Amino acid sequence: MTICIAAIGIDDKGKEAIVFATDHMVSYPQMGQFEKTIDKYKKLNTNTVAMLSGNPLIFETLIGKCKKECSFDEIAQSIQSSMIELKEQIIQKQLLDIFKINYDYIKEVLKAPIPNPYIDNLLRAISGFSLQTSILLVGFKDDTAQIAEVIENSISNLRDIAFGAIGSGAVQALNTLLFQGQSSNDSLTATLYNVYKAKRNAEVSVGVGKETDIMILTKAGLTEINDDNIKILSNIYESELKFGKTHEKVKEMLNSTFK
Repeated sequence: MTICIAAIGIDDKGKEAIVFATDHMVSYPQMGQFEKTIDKYKKLNTNTVAMLSGNPLIFETLIGKCKKECSFDEIAQSIQSSMIELKEQIIQKQLLDIFKINYDYIKEVLKAPIPNPYIDNLLRAISGFSLQTSILLVGFKDDTAQIAEVIENSISNLRDIAFGAIGSGAVQALNTLLFQGQSSNDSLTATLYNVYKAKRNAEVSVGVGKETDIMILTKAGLTEINDDNIKILSNIYESELKFGKTHEKVKEMLNSTFK
């Protein structure tokens, strides 16, 4: 349960930049959810950052094989490979070890009709197993900004739509960015506000925290939007929410309607 959002825009020098935001909500099995001062993102090299939705205990494992000198695509492949490897390890320990069998046995079983309901249930458990974790990866290929969503069975390149979101608040965040008409041609000013607005709108979802980290990633590196500037964004957001509700033109229209 969380929210991670990223969008591509253009800075005042005409270069692409990525604005991304996360909350601080942490979910642990059997412990529930709570907000904690913990970064939901990890910097993998100068201009590549990974954000996680899902089990925070496996974040380091998933990025552990990423080398600083690797390209964006190589990092995405490395993360997915680690996801697959970890998934297989967990299935072996939690499901197969109970019966003292391994994947070779499963491969043999699949060559013939399913012999009994125990095997059928085991196969269903294996096929339905998921880490329930995804990574939103942001970075650069030369001067071109990149966003990708990495899960166990796919790597989705989000460059063409220029934004992405993962976590329990992803639907609200994506709808906000669509409504705002966010594109890779938008100014960094517009992109910063659109991402912040998407984060705030996502807070209506269960599991999305109120605390916000918001960053700007360029080819040169990472810049944090500090708390004072987040307060400015918050004030603008609150003003926008009230704008139509208190607008004099709306009052005039209503008064004229009932004359």
